[in-house]
Amino acid sequence: MANGKPTLHHLEDSQSQHALWLLEELGIEYELVVHKRVENRAPPSLRAAHPLGKAPTLVTPNGRVVTERSAIALWLIGAYDEGARFRLPPRESKGDGEGEDDVVREDQLLSLGAATLAPLLMVKLVLGLAVRQAPLPARPLVRAVRHGIDRAFLDAELAAVFGYLDSQLSCSSRDAAGAEGEGGAQKKDCEWFMGTPGPTRADFCLLWYVDWAMQWEWVDFDKYPRLRDFRARCTARPAWKRALEKGGGYNLKFWK
Repeated sequence: MANGKPTLHHLEDSQSQHALWLLEELGIEYELVVHKRVENRAPPSLRAAHPLGKAPTLVTPNGRVVTERSAIALWLIGAYDEGARFRLPPRESKGDGEGEDDVVREDQLLSLGAATLAPLLMVKLVLGLAVRQAPLPARPLVRAVRHGIDRAFLDAELAAVFGYLDSQLSCSSRDAAGAEGEGGAQKKDCEWFMGTPGPTRADFCLLWYVDWAMQWEWVDFDKYPRLRDFRARCTARPAWKRALEKGGGYNLKFWK
């Protein structure tokens, strides 16, 4: 907390890049504390902000400590998005109490990323690092185990989840039910996950998983063109580029 501004504790080469991106999109004044990795790990200095020592960590002007990308995005948008550029529009009911592009769908996408996709990517990372760190005589065996797990489980699961996320950037996939009486839905891709004119919390958070998989080359995103184009759209925004300049690096393959 400093001078009535939020303070972001940011770790280089990490998912906190997305919290920094949102701060730049909001165009507000904030304090940035950049933490450097120590032997590829988060440094002890981050524990001064939060006992877990993880990034991103946001300290609000009132001294509240908020962690986790989704929660930070929720707080920042609620506190500073006065023009409602990054919020969901008012829910449009279909008359039965249900709405398509609403907070429930957004939360479903966020939960899919955190509870389903992140563990798969972490296993992929751990197995890859196990091969690199294994003693040379044991490396062929460890590599064979990794390939076996990839073929039997991981690759198919990742394909299913990324395929689903790719489909969620098709507006027609969500409008089809309402268009059945009008000759079916026209094919139309959404720029953002919630079908909004600009990014929302879902976009700020889901980009991380695409970046993670793409930088490590675990997934061929030519098979998921909507996700590929979504990432290109995000990284072309001036706010993203400013965040990169301030963040100290965004190389997710820093582990050797």
